[in-house]
Amino acid sequence: MVENQGVCDSCGQSSQGLKRISRGGKIKVCFCCNGWVRMSLRRTRRVPAWIRPDPNLSQEALVEVREKFLLMRDRHGRERWAERRMVFEMGFPYLGPLNDTAWGLALSVLELESFTTSNSLPNLRTADVTREFAKLEEIGVMHLPSNPQLRKQIAHLLRGDFGLSNKRRFVTTLFIWLIGEDEFLARDPEAWALSFQFLQEVVHDLGERASFIDDSIRVTGSSGNIYRISPRPHPPYYVVAREVEHQRQPICIDPLNAHTVVFGDILVNLVLALYDDQISARHIDTLARHVFGRRRPQHGGLYERNNIEHLWRRALGNMPPGEAPPAEALFQQWHRVVDRFQTNLADWPIEEEEEE
Repeated sequence: MVENQGVCDSCGQSSQGLKRISRGGKIKVCFCCNGWVRMSLRRTRRVPAWIRPDPNLSQEALVEVREKFLLMRDRHGRERWAERRMVFEMGFPYLGPLNDTAWGLALSVLELESFTTSNSLPNLRTADVTREFAKLEEIGVMHLPSNPQLRKQIAHLLRGDFGLSNKRRFVTTLFIWLIGEDEFLARDPEAWALSFQFLQEVVHDLGERASFIDDSIRVTGSSGNIYRISPRPHPPYYVVAREVEHQRQPICIDPLNAHTVVFGDILVNLVLALYDDQISARHIDTLARHVFGRRRPQHGGLYERNNIEHLWRRALGNMPPGEAPPAEALFQQWHRVVDRFQTNLADWPIEEEEEE
């Protein structure tokens, strides 16, 4: 469904042609945010609407709770929280406990409010506990404890027998365990909006060499290569590909410290890196072969040697002849020297190049 005018729930910008997404609660998004928000909601589709943070908690309080469990996972990851192998094999963000001991630790840091009532707690039967735990299994909790007393305590929390405030705090914790902060549902609304506003500004400023198209970002590099940045259902939640004729060649690019910034800022870094790909390729080996070329196999399974021009293009960023600034004069002098004695350099094996 498309609306003529309104404010995008992702970037907060007024836009025409907003698209409505029913999943996640009737969200309206602009053409820039549409693909990224849809993919994020697709990743979190198993989490029902009742798993949401306590509306009385501030964004700062939510961050504090998440930090507690990050610290718990890092401190007890090899011992009481989970087997190290299990953490790596899951392949997606999950902050919840993965054994009974970890469940006990998790409940201890929830800081539940003391609960007093004139009536005693209801005596839960096994069927009642099983019913509550079926909810946890349905939403994707990775490990359900086996200890009977622990199971009853968790069932009481889910039912609200310890009070509504404690129930909301436990549900908030479940939300944090299941949904990473780089997802749309768990975003800091202000920071997320600013990052996607910045992305739109950058793409607009790059003119004809960058655009939003088909729920992805299309960038033409300084080398003339055409790239696509598209949403992806698995980490790192984007895929970069070079368009060659009617095919797309994936390129593995993982910005440094990407986990420390808002997702929109990651996309900005990718756009700028691809826009000036001749410079970026000096530092990104996976991009270099698409910018500076790679050797083709000859007959008999042998490979061509690198030639001197190929190596100089890598060193100087594929700078066209005659366009080098004065600061590059020294490089030009060395270029002439090496050209004079290029025999050994031209035989530089590909193994050395790939180890850079």
